[in-house]
Amino acid sequence: METKIEFKFLKFLKNALKHYKFITAFTLVSSILVVGISYFFPHKYESKATLLPPEEIIGGNLTEFLRAFSNLPTFGSGRATKIQLYYEMLRSNELANLIASKDEIRKFDIFKTYDSTKLQRLIYKALNVDLKQSGLFIITAKVSTGLFPNRQEKNEAAFASATIVKLALEALDTLVHTRISTRSKRKRILIENLLAEKKLELDSIEEALEEFQRKNKVIEIDEQSKAIVSTAINIGSELAKAEIELALYKNEYEPNSPIIKALEDKIQNLRQQYSKVQTGGFTGTEAFTIPLEQVPSLVRQYANLLRKQKILEQVTIFLETQKYTETIQESTEIPGVDVLDSPTIPKSHSSPNRQLLLLFSVIISFAFSVLLVSYRYYKQGNLG
Repeated sequence: METKIEFKFLKFLKNALKHYKFITAFTLVSSILVVGISYFFPHKYESKATLLPPEEIIGGNLTEFLRAFSNLPTFGSGRATKIQLYYEMLRSNELANLIASKDEIRKFDIFKTYDSTKLQRLIYKALNVDLKQSGLFIITAKVSTGLFPNRQEKNEAAFASATIVKLALEALDTLVHTRISTRSKRKRILIENLLAEKKLELDSIEEALEEFQRKNKVIEIDEQSKAIVSTAINIGSELAKAEIELALYKNEYEPNSPIIKALEDKIQNLRQQYSKVQTGGFTGTEAFTIPLEQVPSLVRQYANLLRKQKILEQVTIFLETQKYTETIQESTEIPGVDVLDSPTIPKSHSSPNRQLLLLFSVIISFAFSVLLVSYRYYKQGNLG
């Protein structure tokens, strides 16, 4: 059986060698024809840029400042969140719309027949974003010519691909900057409202304290009462700051987020401490602490006014600092993107790949020609 198969294979090989001229000519003509036709196919040009991952700014925004000020735990990675945000922005319709609205895109002849919606869709499909594990972004744009492209169309498509990538980087920078500025402005307005409210309270307390001192001729209280008041002031200040932080974080995080829960626990703990220190210390059994209600009436009234004044002074300073931080954040140009490799105009098309096309056409046409001569030989009954 094996001998018979080997014999047929030898006959098949001998027949193929016998018609090598036909096989060679068929393969050569077919390959040339396929490669020649490829010159009339639409040509695609691809431009590429590399974008560095966003840096994690420490202390540059309100959230980081508040965390540093209050020793709050940090949940998650801000840098990872920014990387994901960049990726979503680069793949968004809003970014494609920003690119499509630019005059630099409209000037290309290959885009002049498209309306705004179709052009936006075309740009969205043309852009591709590859996010590497290191955080690097590879941004590419492919632009195709029409059938039977001339040199001018090819040059325009190549230039258009580089322009789309360049405008994508600019649009990303705009989106990032707008987002940061809007968030900073919203926080600044909230802080300004809180600051105005606390300043009114402080003015009212200071007037009441001056009136009390003048009426009752109270200058200072004894050192033991001062220690109690000082402790109450510190805890009260921390409590007021924590409540302000909670109000600010609620604008940025969901109510059930870990950082909101941590702040609510902190506020509850501070309230308990604040209550205890006014009724005789943290345990009520300290030898050198006196409940404030046991202090003579005038001293207690004075202590209450002084405590409120000092708390409001610290809260006001805290809010002033946050106000200037957000004002600087809002008014300063923050570079949103850091480009490693800028887009360049491609010198050659990426598709069709003639080398690959030639290789496949040679293989397929050679195999087809061999099968063709073998089929004819078989029909004549020579391989039977």
